[in-house]
Amino acid sequence: MINKIIQYALKYKWMIVLGFAAICGLGLYSLPRLSIDAFPDISPNLVQVFAELEGMAAEEVERFVTMPVEVAMRGIPGVKKVRSISSLGLSTVNIYFEDDVDIYLARQLVSERIGEAEEDIPQIMNMTHGLEMGAIASGMGKILAYYLKGDGHDIAELRTLQDWIVKRDIQTQSGIAKVISQGGHVRQYQIKVDPGRLQQFDLTLDDLIDATRMNNLNLGAGILERGQEELVVRTLGLIDNIEDIERIVIHSFEGTPVSIGDVARVEYGNAFRRGVAIFDGVDEIVTGSVYKTYGANSFEVIERLKERIEEINSMLPDGVEVVTYYDQSSLVRNSINTVRTALILGLVLVCLVSFLFLGNLRNALIVLCSLPFSTLFAFIIMYRSNIPGDLISFGGVAIALGMIVDATIIMVEKIQTKFDDSIDLSTPTEKILSAVGEVGRPIFFATVIIIIVFIPVFTLGEIEGKMFRPLASAISVTMAGALIYALVIAPVFYRLLHRRGNKSDKSRVSGPVMLDHYKSVLQFFLRRRLTVISGMVLLVLAGGLMFKRLGREFVPTLQEGTIQVLAYMNPNISLNEITVTTREISQIIMEFDEIESVIADIGYGEVGPHMHHTNYACITVNLKPGNEWTDVSSQEELVSLIDEKVGGYPGVTYSFSQPVKHEIDGLVGGAGTAVVVRVFGHDMALLKEKADEINSILSDIRGASDVRTEQVDGQTQLQIIIDDEQVARYGLNGYRIQNMIQNSIAGIEVGQVFEGDRSFDITARFDEDFREDQTSIARMLIKTPDGFNVPVSELAEIKTVTGLRQISREDTRRYVSVQCNVRGRDNGGFVREAQDVVADSVDLPPGYRIAWGGQFELQEAADRRLAIIMPITLLFVLILLYGLFNSFKDVLLIMLNIPLALVGGVFALALAGENVSIPSSIGFIALFGIALTDGLVLISRFGYLRKQGLDLRETVIAGSLSKFRPVLMTTVTTALGLLPLVLSSGTGSEVQRPLAIVVIGGLISSTFLTLIVLPVLYEWITIRTRQA
Repeated sequence: MINKIIQYALKYKWMIVLGFAAICGLGLYSLPRLSIDAFPDISPNLVQVFAELEGMAAEEVERFVTMPVEVAMRGIPGVKKVRSISSLGLSTVNIYFEDDVDIYLARQLVSERIGEAEEDIPQIMNMTHGLEMGAIASGMGKILAYYLKGDGHDIAELRTLQDWIVKRDIQTQSGIAKVISQGGHVRQYQIKVDPGRLQQFDLTLDDLIDATRMNNLNLGAGILERGQEELVVRTLGLIDNIEDIERIVIHSFEGTPVSIGDVARVEYGNAFRRGVAIFDGVDEIVTGSVYKTYGANSFEVIERLKERIEEINSMLPDGVEVVTYYDQSSLVRNSINTVRTALILGLVLVCLVSFLFLGNLRNALIVLCSLPFSTLFAFIIMYRSNIPGDLISFGGVAIALGMIVDATIIMVEKIQTKFDDSIDLSTPTEKILSAVGEVGRPIFFATVIIIIVFIPVFTLGEIEGKMFRPLASAISVTMAGALIYALVIAPVFYRLLHRRGNKSDKSRVSGPVMLDHYKSVLQFFLRRRLTVISGMVLLVLAGGLMFKRLGREFVPTLQEGTIQVLAYMNPNISLNEITVTTREISQIIMEFDEIESVIADIGYGEVGPHMHHTNYACITVNLKPGNEWTDVSSQEELVSLIDEKVGGYPGVTYSFSQPVKHEIDGLVGGAGTAVVVRVFGHDMALLKEKADEINSILSDIRGASDVRTEQVDGQTQLQIIIDDEQVARYGLNGYRIQNMIQNSIAGIEVGQVFEGDRSFDITARFDEDFREDQTSIARMLIKTPDGFNVPVSELAEIKTVTGLRQISREDTRRYVSVQCNVRGRDNGGFVREAQDVVADSVDLPPGYRIAWGGQFELQEAADRRLAIIMPITLLFVLILLYGLFNSFKDVLLIMLNIPLALVGGVFALALAGENVSIPSSIGFIALFGIALTDGLVLISRFGYLRKQGLDLRETVIAGSLSKFRPVLMTTVTTALGLLPLVLSSGTGSEVQRPLAIVVIGGLISSTFLTLIVLPVLYEWITIRTRQA
């Protein structure tokens, strides 16, 4: 089959050349059209449902809103789990779907169930906008953040510009799901009521609310026909300004109209806010966080946004400017540059080594042409298959770089050997066909095996699968391109470049002198078979012991060039107080010379992804380029120094992360830390008690950092407990009393004032002097049906208690979480030790349980899946090899290549101080293929020589010598192709380095095995087989 293909290719050589050019052209066309990102989007299939309930405590939010939503969502087909958080004035329900459910279908199903949930929510719940479905944004979708800089403009003006110009413009751009505003003040028209004046005119707050609503309308009154024309009738009564509000008549008292201006002050004011933003610890600013839509091309969206922001700046008032302070495109660009630099250096090294080994410019050129062909072939498949170009997929191409030339080297070497044979009088075409007949099948099966061994990566589930399947895809399609080139194109190029024949350069690397040395070494070890076999066994055992001592982690931490300092403070801290404290912390951080700027977001500005309480500050620390650092050598050291400097700040606990890492941790474990321990049960006090026990245990374990228990209690509440008997005595009802108290304190929206295309709420509530404390509330008067005014103190008990701050739930079960990061040791080892100590120390009553989550969970899941799939894959490879050799002895010898290859990878990891992670596991998988390939080629040669009539020792020596240069060349080219990934210190190199280290280490041991141990084993097993 292969020979027929080659015959056709040699017959139609120029068609093959045109095909080569066409593939390269299509690859160059596809490359710039790839979707570019920093990381694969590992976001789960998530739909969020929000509800804002101003002033409502967490307990009521859970009971009346969150629970009905959870019940409605649990029955949707394809739902995997439902998590929720109920907190002061806010319900957030996260519905996670199976990965194979289309996100648009999921949103449609949730939208239908929202209506059902709203039917189960009491109508008296004061939901600001009803149940809202979150934007179709990726979980890793925060691609850009900016602030408004405006000299001479206060933050209320800047917030208005943000909400009505900047945000609206950006949100209409393609690929943008949502823009979240933070900081500044939202302007309102506020009616500040004097309850004494209301009583004087025998009015209530409800009377004022109704009058305002009834006097702020535009209605259509139909159409009049006038002759041959129609006349549209409009009634206009919208409020235009403060004076219009003041003139609204509420009622008539003793024949005199009473207007709003008689009982209240009307003025411009600021809406109650739950978030603040601060720049460099000094100025309060207005920020916007931009989230991309699910599946959008981050790089393209950001580039378009940058252009659009320049246009927006030209439309803003003088002195106002939109300034970007976080831009994911820099991470994308730096990550891609890291891989591109590694690719270029790898190409140069592979080219140099190929020329030195081959010693012939034309042969080297044939080998090197496989590099652009295979990589461009991969880009075509990636583009057509919608595989994004990112750190992982491009890294797969970089990893395959050294392996690309292996098959072509073997092919060219074999053809060259045929041409060097002066006794062979065959035509050049016959010599090429003869060479292909000898090595074509081994090359085909060897490359197919390399592709097959990556099948387990495609079986990885959920997040780990989404992250690393692109890498396996990129390697597989690149190797497929390399196979096509080696079998079809390389022989054609050889024929075209060597029309008059060609002789080897005897002075090339691995020439006769090196072969003589290798022959002596091989004969030395052939005489000491027992020593070689014993040494191999001991080495494998040592590698196994070393592997058990290596640490475990999911993925090495990527250094993003931006630090996030997450500060948690007292649950009852006011927004003003946390703003003061955060300013001081930011100023301390700004003292480091390595820091460019500091932006602090406190609480949340609008409903959307990643909302936080008002006792929480997310401080984004933008770093200067590394070449400008003077006193600090690494980002980890800088984090430690910041921790030391701000760690002593009273009443504040910290967690340190990075923007993308924080999002990944949140997607993996449901919190922004590497390890999450959840205690499930019902009683919140008991859950908190057990969580605090676990917190104390974790804090004492080596490597624990940023340990904190989820703040679920400590929220001071002023409870107004209605006395049913007193309420009945006065002929009132509880709703009327509670509604009056709610409107008096929290206020109520009674309409809008339209200013052009902008609208501003009109709100009404008691003036601050009449609602500022418990005494004021107790004096509030409730009008009875008989017209009497009764103070709240006669209708209810008022007391101060400590209640819940937030209630977290998963699949209808409450939980309290303990969160921590790990520094100075591997995650896996830390978690295993922590699990043992917690299991021995924490006793739980029936119905309560502990669940561990975080990145280690993904590592364990991947290990379990690989432990099942890898043996199945190897069994399939074994069957494939048996079909090729029809000899269990030969198959066993080839499979013996694997242990020594893995040993080299293990020792390389240990020497480099790396942990076992998903990237290093993929490196071990790559080693499987490389080790099997080398063994397959050598055993194939032994079999061929045996058929030619050589005795056993001659076969072993001659076969080993003939494959010495190809094996050495493939090893060196593969290792040097990966070397730039090991030495690189650019953004993203942390992820690629463990994989490259494993492969290079394994290549060293595998090459020794292939060239020394395998020939010894072949001779020994063949002799033992004869004797048996």
